[in-house]
Order: sequence, then structure tokens, then C-alpha cells
Amino acid sequence: MTPTSPIEQSEEEDVLGYTSSDTSGADEHDLFTEIMERVRLDRVAKYATTIRQSLQHSNPQSTRVIEIKPPIFGSYHVLYPVRFHDEALWLLKVPANGTREKFRTSDARAIRSEALTMRLLRRETTIPVPDVYAFSDTCDNELNCPFILIDHVEGVSLYKVWFDNASPKDIVQARRTRCLRDLAAAMAQLDRFSFSTGGSMAFDDQGYPSGIGPLRLVDTATMRERLRARDPDQSTVYLEMGPFSKTKEYYTALLDHRRQPDMTFEKGVLGLLRLFIDCIPEPSDERGTFVLAHPDLDVQNVLVSRDGALQAIIDWDGVGAVPRSVGNERYPSWLTRDYDPATYCWTEDIERRAEPLGLWEDSPDTLRFYRSLYAGFIQSHQLDDGPACANLTTKSLILGNLLNAANDSYGTVDTVHKIFNAVVKLAREGASTRSHVLDDGKVCQEEDIKISNSDFDDFHFYDVACALAERRLSEHHRRFMKFGFDILLSRSNII
Repeated sequence: MTPTSPIEQSEEEDVLGYTSSDTSGADEHDLFTEIMERVRLDRVAKYATTIRQSLQHSNPQSTRVIEIKPPIFGSYHVLYPVRFHDEALWLLKVPANGTREKFRTSDARAIRSEALTMRLLRRETTIPVPDVYAFSDTCDNELNCPFILIDHVEGVSLYKVWFDNASPKDIVQARRTRCLRDLAAAMAQLDRFSFSTGGSMAFDDQGYPSGIGPLRLVDTATMRERLRARDPDQSTVYLEMGPFSKTKEYYTALLDHRRQPDMTFEKGVLGLLRLFIDCIPEPSDERGTFVLAHPDLDVQNVLVSRDGALQAIIDWDGVGAVPRSVGNERYPSWLTRDYDPATYCWTEDIERRAEPLGLWEDSPDTLRFYRSLYAGFIQSHQLDDGPACANLTTKSLILGNLLNAANDSYGTVDTVHKIFNAVVKLAREGASTRSHVLDDGKVCQEEDIKISNSDFDDFHFYDVACALAERRLSEHHRRFMKFGFDILLSRSNII
């Protein structure tokens, strides 16, 4: 019997692409109990029908809502599929905290910015973003909750196409390549939205951009602390940060808010993380320091056709202007899995197409191959006479994972350890060759920092972290690590 391809499953599943963790388990239902009790589902059909008929002057009968389908649960939202008589499908997206008791002014700003940013992208780019038909940033409306009413886009989750193990490898590679080419073309268009400060876009009463405001971020560290303490409250914790005038303020926004650990080693790990962030070069081109970027460009937020053509980029909750180094030219998250050792689970068995216990993974070699393709696609959209910034994409392998380590305590130690090992290895190699040409053309000489390999025979992660926490790490050793970090960034296109 021929195995069924993952992309040949029921069309009913396609709507699940609109959630970041699609599931209907009991725990997720409990998380949404309060908001589901408040939403006036009895009014949704009339409301959606009125909105559609005001937008599309067609047969009133065909544009009438005939069904509100069972809800779909994501990490932060519940979505109600709304089906019309002519089989058109919309989605009512409601935040989990959208009750009068929990919905704050910062949440209202976030949902307004998300909806109007999506409309801006529909209006001024060809990026495939779902249509926003209506939204409300308050509970004082017909539906008794804040919401965004968006179009359902036909397509399948990229995960199904990317890991289609029933199709020949060359076919899968062609589909993957097509998706990456389309995605790079979409992301390149965000470059026109450049800013001198970072944060979420603010809009005037007519829905046009009026400036940059604070950005709402998920406080993952606090949520993990609650989980460890077995706190029954598992609702999302948000922080409103910014606007940011400097890139490093963005990198350390959540890190600065994190509770200082008690253990010397853990303090040292955070110190190393800050040391690496301090080594990030400031942007040198004439474009704005910050650029509009998708907040979570991962495989679950990309919908494609069965042949890999991009159909939609979804879930823009948290969209804003971020540093260019982790902005629109950054690698999609699924291409950098091997630099997230806390979650990367590839094995040789997976390469032989043995069913994994968790998600399918690509090998390090495969990820390097597709990173190279994507970087080339991004570069192809840059102007010949524009700034030489093609390496923003390759550097994002390192800088994006540093940002992840700063934002989420779960992977901090493993990510910092991996980068530390690479930095030390490259610094030693650089010392042995006595010089290294960086990607900006500058030559870093061994004599400039007086490196001696014998000084670093016992230069191990645990010892260095503790020395940094106890303020015993010398300036000599700090310069050694900066030397290695500079080399790491300059070689990020080949690692």
C-alpha cells in the first residue's frame, strides 16, 4: 500500500495553520474557559454577515453566515471559523486574555497595531497576509471581546510539505526551494518600513502610520518560574517595553527584567550572554537602524500550496520594528534549529526516515544547505548600488539565537555554551594563524591582543562563567572572546 503523503490529509486541517500550537486538549480548553464564556457567539453570525455585505455588494443570501465551527486553540488565541453560505471562510481571532478583568491598555495597543500593520502590508506590498475585515481593541462591542476578523487562506502548513517523507527527495527539495524563494521575496519587501527607533507601529484614526510606540513581549521567564512553582495560573504574562533607541536595548529588554539567579554559574552564564551581546557590531549602513519584521517566522506560521508556493504568512501578533540584525533578513527559525541545542532533536535515525518521538528534524548539513539557499535569495533582492548588508542573513544564525537565549530562560545555558565553544575554538585558530580577515575587510592581528595559546589551556565554560560572575575574568580574556566572536560572525556563512 502506498503511504499517504502528509499534504494529502483532510482540507479541514488546513485552518489549523492559524494557530501556533494546534490542539484541542483539555488543558488548552481550560486556559480559554473564561474568554469562551464571554464571547457572544450568538451575535457572530449577524455581525460577520453585516461586515461582509458592507464590503461586498453581492447576493445577500450567498454572503450570509450559516455556521460557526468549533473553536481552534493556539498558544495565545482562540479562533472561531465562520462559514458563509457560498462556502467562504473567515476566522474570528480572540485573545485568551480578552476579558474585561484581564484586557489592559497595552493589550489594546497590541491588537490595534497587529490589525493595522496587516492592513498596511496588504495595501503597500504583495506580501501574502490575510485580509483584516474588522477588528476591535476593546470589550465594549457587540461580541463582548476584543477580536480580529480575518480571511481564511487556502493552504497547508509548511511543516507538512517540508517533511513530506512519502514524496521523492528531489520533489521535496524543489518544493522547499520554491517556498524559501517566495518567502525571501516577501521578507525583502519589509525593508521599506525602516525606522530610527524600535517598537510597535502606531496609527492615526484613519489607520495610517503615525510613529513607533512600545512593543508588547511575552515574559517567558516569569511564565517558566510559575510553571516550576506549580502555580495553577498558566495564563500568558506580557510586558510592554520600549520604544528602543539603541539595538542593544532591544536585545536585553527581557533579559534586564529577568530575576537574577542565586547560583554563581548561572549568574556567569548571563554575564557571558551580555558579553556576547556587547560584541554585536552596530549597523553601518544608511538604512534605518530598525526594520519591520514578522515576530515569529517559524514553520507553523507559513502556509503553502501543495507544490510549495507561498500562500500566506500568518500570526502577526507582536509585529514591530526590531534591529536589522534580527529583522526581515533574518533566517526563518526552522533553518537554525541546530543552533538551539535545548530543543534540537535530530538523530541519524531521522535521516533514515524513521518516525521520531517528537517533531521531524533536518540534519545539520541539510540546514546549512537551505541556509545558503535562503541567504542567496535574500541577497538577490538587494539593490546593486545599495549598502553591502548581505551578511545580515548569515549573521542572524548567531545573533538570532543570542536573542532567543536572552528572551527565554529555557535555552539560555545550552545556547550560550554552544556559542562559547565556537568562539574559543575560532579564537585559538585565529591566534595560531596570527591574523584573521574580518568580513568588513579589517585584519585582526594576534599582536593586537597578545594572545598566547598557553594562556587558554584550561579555558572551560563552567570556569569562565564562574570567573565572570565573581569578577575574576581578566580584560585579556574578554578581548580573547571578542576576537573569537568577531571571527564567528565573519564565518557565519559557512557554519
